[in-house]
Amino acid sequence: MLNEQQLKDIEGLQEICENQEGYKLKLNGDMLLSRNHRQDDYFHYENGKLIGFLGLYGFGSSYELCGMVHPAHREKGIFRSLFQQSAASLKERRVKKLLINAPGSSQSGKAFIETLPAKYSFSEYQMKWEPKQLKEENNEIQLIPVNQEDIPFILDLDYLCFDVERDDSLQFMETVQKDETSSSFMIEYKEEKVGKIHIQREENRSYIYGFAVHPSHQGKGIGRSVLAKTVLTENKAGRDIFLEVAAKNAHALKLYEGTGFVSYQVQDYYAYEDL
Repeated sequence: MLNEQQLKDIEGLQEICENQEGYKLKLNGDMLLSRNHRQDDYFHYENGKLIGFLGLYGFGSSYELCGMVHPAHREKGIFRSLFQQSAASLKERRVKKLLINAPGSSQSGKAFIETLPAKYSFSEYQMKWEPKQLKEENNEIQLIPVNQEDIPFILDLDYLCFDVERDDSLQFMETVQKDETSSSFMIEYKEEKVGKIHIQREENRSYIYGFAVHPSHQGKGIGRSVLAKTVLTENKAGRDIFLEVAAKNAHALKLYEGTGFVSYQVQDYYAYEDL
């Protein structure tokens, strides 16, 4: 696990980068708090101060990478060194997929990625719900807490809706089930389980993720009704509501916008091709 000083240093450097550049870095703070692999975090210190950081975030055989370098210390090869160390560790672990993440407006991040054998994969919109009058459109829809018998269907949903391999999905679900801040629900329509949704609650914020309706039941208004039901419940509890959606899913983006969600940040992902 990272120690308290390392976490404090990461937070401090992140604040400097974000304030100067005007974007948000996706460093997955919740995952940094529960590290279990010594090769997931890479640091560059100078005179006792953190200058560069790179984090790896594993989801089974797939990994994501995000990092930063102090604005005053760029173009010195610091991030390239951190990247080379992390890429070497992934080859040792036989990882099948690596996605490199950079804020959509990060010119330095894009410039570095252009030097790599990496191909643009997709963009992820981070969205926040703005108060809007909604109504639950379908009383035949219920949200039922997930149980172990639902896991095979959840793995199918992740594969069909998000192209996530079943082994990776299973590992992710095991992590979610251990997270006391997260709740997972099956979507039941006319007494048949047709989808799923996860909600993470942190103080006065709620994060919706892993929201999927089986393709055979899409186009019936189920997604819109579930989203409205969830938003109304979380809003009633006094929480701000956030979610993320991949831009390649244009239908989902329109669904969220129509429910009152507004994009405030875009993250771009690139598939690294030299594992």
